[in-house]
Amino acid sequence: MKELTIKYLPELPFAVEESINQLRINLRFCGDQIKTIMITSSIPDEGKSFIGMHLWKMLAAVGNRVLLIDCDLRASVMRAKYGIKAQEKITGIEHYLSGQVELGEALYKTNIENGFLLPAATTVANPSLLLESERFSAMIDQCAELFDCILIDTPPLESVADALQIATHTDGIVLVVRSGVTSRKLVENAVGQIKRTGVPLLGMVLNRVEADNKNSYYYRRYYRYGYDRSGKNKSKTGKP
Repeated sequence: MKELTIKYLPELPFAVEESINQLRINLRFCGDQIKTIMITSSIPDEGKSFIGMHLWKMLAAVGNRVLLIDCDLRASVMRAKYGIKAQEKITGIEHYLSGQVELGEALYKTNIENGFLLPAATTVANPSLLLESERFSAMIDQCAELFDCILIDTPPLESVADALQIATHTDGIVLVVRSGVTSRKLVENAVGQIKRTGVPLLGMVLNRVEADNKNSYYYRRYYRYGYDRSGKNKSKTGKP
């Protein structure tokens, strides 16, 4: 299997790391049947890729063979943000879905022990046909046999229909919500869209919470997990 190096994945502040660890543990309590998990958001810049990357790293750190699939084919930020590099040209998920390569040629080991990546190598203007293809379904089935856990980073729900297409191939969904930015209406719309897929909403991550933010109270009806990049706020729980 080919290899990738992830250059920019710094250690997190203690409180942030503990919040993501709590998310990992709570997802485990969802049951052994929850193996393929989609991570999405309502709108761009809510931190879904940040959550996905660090949850992936933490799952790998406790001994799981975990695969992170970058399915944000229209506007992926992973390669640039995390400095993902290979010794040769990267072959990604779009090359597999379009039939140019077999799955093994698009799967990569990484410098994170037990961490594997199926990257997006290029931007795809309209990936709907690729995501609806039989090769996508076959990819998920094959990966489920190879790995203990699969995380799928998708485009935001409000932007395009890609995430809803992907959702039907997963066992559960985690929704990332940005505190003070994502409106209650957007959260309600996202929850409604997820319910229509028939796939369980496993929980929500309230991102970028300020400890003194009095305006975040209305999210509490919806979210279960939260973290603050600064480390000022600890993970919170509440009834969905």
